[in-house]
Amino acid sequence: MTKRPEKMKAIGRLFPLWVVLLALLLAGGVWQASRWAGDVELEAMTATGQERLTLYASTLRGALNRYAYLPYVLARNASVQNMLAQGKPSVDVSRYLEELNREAGSEALYVMDAAGDTLASSNWRETTSFVGRNYAFRPYFTAAREGRQGRFFAIGVTTGRPGFFMSHPVRRDGRFAGVAVVKVDLDPLQDDWREGGETVLVSDANGVIFLSSRSDWKYTTLAPLSAEQRRRIRAGRQYGDKPLRLSPLRTVEVMGEDRRIVRAAGERYLLLSRSLPGLGWKLFYLASLAPVRERSRAVTAIGTVLVLLLFSCAMYMRERRQKQLSRRKAREAEAIKAINLRLQEEIEEHRRTEQALRDAQAELVQSSKLAALGQMSAGIVHELNQPIAAMRTYAASGRLLLDRHEEEKVRETFAAISRITDHMASVTAQLKIFAHKAPQQRERVVIQSCLDEALTLTAPLFDEHGVELVKEVPDDAVAVSGGSGRLRQVLVNLIRNGIDAMRDSERRELRIRVAARAETVEIEVRDSGTGIAEQDLDELFNPFFTTKEVGKGLGLGLSISYRIVTDLGGTIRATNNPDRGARFIVRLPLLADRTAGEEQ
Repeated sequence: MTKRPEKMKAIGRLFPLWVVLLALLLAGGVWQASRWAGDVELEAMTATGQERLTLYASTLRGALNRYAYLPYVLARNASVQNMLAQGKPSVDVSRYLEELNREAGSEALYVMDAAGDTLASSNWRETTSFVGRNYAFRPYFTAAREGRQGRFFAIGVTTGRPGFFMSHPVRRDGRFAGVAVVKVDLDPLQDDWREGGETVLVSDANGVIFLSSRSDWKYTTLAPLSAEQRRRIRAGRQYGDKPLRLSPLRTVEVMGEDRRIVRAAGERYLLLSRSLPGLGWKLFYLASLAPVRERSRAVTAIGTVLVLLLFSCAMYMRERRQKQLSRRKAREAEAIKAINLRLQEEIEEHRRTEQALRDAQAELVQSSKLAALGQMSAGIVHELNQPIAAMRTYAASGRLLLDRHEEEKVRETFAAISRITDHMASVTAQLKIFAHKAPQQRERVVIQSCLDEALTLTAPLFDEHGVELVKEVPDDAVAVSGGSGRLRQVLVNLIRNGIDAMRDSERRELRIRVAARAETVEIEVRDSGTGIAEQDLDELFNPFFTTKEVGKGLGLGLSISYRIVTDLGGTIRATNNPDRGARFIVRLPLLADRTAGEEQ
């Protein structure tokens, strides 16, 4: 009679420990959910940012291409060529450039001779006229002189206004005679970005930010400039007297070649970038990570509330149980008192003893049932996770193939899903047989067919972990007596264990060999992982033994495989490879009537 109260006291003493463990588990779950919510929001922001980058890149190129034809038109103009032939400024040509510039909406149009002196300009009436100025030091002049079209962004040395310069060589009688240039004002584009409330940057080949919706980041650098870079910039007088200081953007985490997390002025941003071929520029889009933090905090708050509710319910149930226990103890005390009063201690003690034995027997039966149910549930979860993952992959592929109207491949995908569901039904049947130790009906099983089905089920794992498969099987069919579902279950377990063992290996190769002997067939699964510790070799096939992290495995796969192979009259053993990795060898009795070349 004293054992049960002592047991309850022991449980009561351990209750705080269980509360702490449960709190840690739930806190970890809330943290994981918060991270997942943040990752989902971040991926959504990335997708939106990529769309915005595409739009801004198209808008920028459209703004430049709108004026790209003008230098070519000027280079072909007869009046321009005659002026260059005479070698002196022409007011008529300047008037023509003035009118053309007004109609086109460009910043300025001008023509230089072969020495870089400006002979005509659309701003010839202004005090900042280009006429008489020499711009031979500009890279766009050098490019045109070499027969190429010049592209160059710079601050104007005469006007002090920034712009994008496009040039085209002027040739007369096949010889270089001068350069025609158009200057484009990109400030309206920056104004549009700023009014849109988004942060957009453009940097040149040297990493200098020359276009920005944030004016305080303009003419700063993404990385420190070398002495040679500064020398080239000064030689072309590209940015005037701007100091070109380092921008406030600091990288926090690199998430890919064109995606990273940066920090500026205490705020974190998602930074997406895209190169602009032909210009040597890079376009950047920044989005604040505040929505990511808000989503994570919201999930954390919801999770915390749920955890508190759960703890409140647990405490209520415990208090209720203690009250019930107190009432039960009071009733027992009254009963004992009544027994003492009736002087029937001996008879009542005998009755209580019999009742205690019956309770203990019922509790033992119930515990056995719960243990069996737990083992069966663990086995089902362990063996059905992989087919479910494969079905999800095939379902996703089926949707894509259906959108592409590839009906034949859709049928193949549905056929594969059907085979997987057959396998799942077979697994549950095998687990039922394992639990009840019922006799197993045998049939002729072809090893090659069973192996192909197992590889189909585990194909997503090979792709996910980058594992190379090397298969050595005979051309002739090799058959054994047993159940195809049970043998396929063994192969899936061994393949999955091999792939799991190579998670941290640089070289990931899974080698499967099938060989027929005189009276047996040998199946070998060899991986290139870290191998098996010597002290674990004798424990591998025991139920619930696992070397994986908590929550990563139940330790039933090899135990179930061992029992299946034993039921089929075979053996299974594990050893380490001489060089690296582990291998599992399964030997089964060879079916006497196997037919060479039989269709698998």
